[in-house]
Amino acid sequence: MEQATRIPEDVTLVVQPDQRSVVRSALPMIIVFGVSALIALYGASVTTWFGVWSIVAVLCLAGVAMDLLTLRSEISFGPAFAADRHHVWLRAGGYLRPASVRLDWAEVTAVTLHTWHGRRNATARYLLFNVTDKLGPELKGALNGSLDRHMRRLAKTFGAPLAVSDKHKTTTLDEAYRELRELGPSKVKFTRT
Repeated sequence: MEQATRIPEDVTLVVQPDQRSVVRSALPMIIVFGVSALIALYGASVTTWFGVWSIVAVLCLAGVAMDLLTLRSEISFGPAFAADRHHVWLRAGGYLRPASVRLDWAEVTAVTLHTWHGRRNATARYLLFNVTDKLGPELKGALNGSLDRHMRRLAKTFGAPLAVSDKHKTTTLDEAYRELRELGPSKVKFTRT
């Protein structure tokens, strides 16, 4: 396992984010925060409650900035996932700059297409990657603290340290799963849950 910044786009399997879908989902919140900031700025200019309205305006502008950074991280950092006969690349976070990992197929023990069931009949699909426990200290040391925290949280939730969501992707996870089965060696276990 090695830390990588960008995932290559010239390999056999590449799963890109769907930019239109990402923008469509983020735009309503950006508009709400932006309009709220304008209303708060107007309120600060016409009332005697300048301090209160200023705080509300600053918080709304911070919300706009955070949503724009999230939008940028989803569509500007390249593919979410890629694979060829030798390696698998996964985006493993990154908010201000891309954070990805490159795995050799020898480090992958299982690939699972998992359907998560939440409250109120909410579901989401994930492609989970289990990795071997026999990573050397130099490979574990290649990961920085934030990436390591992200991987621990995923492992606690899903039982696998690396996961790719089906949300806002140009390729379905079913297609990616089928192609991974063709690319992966026979010792890697492929399951659906």
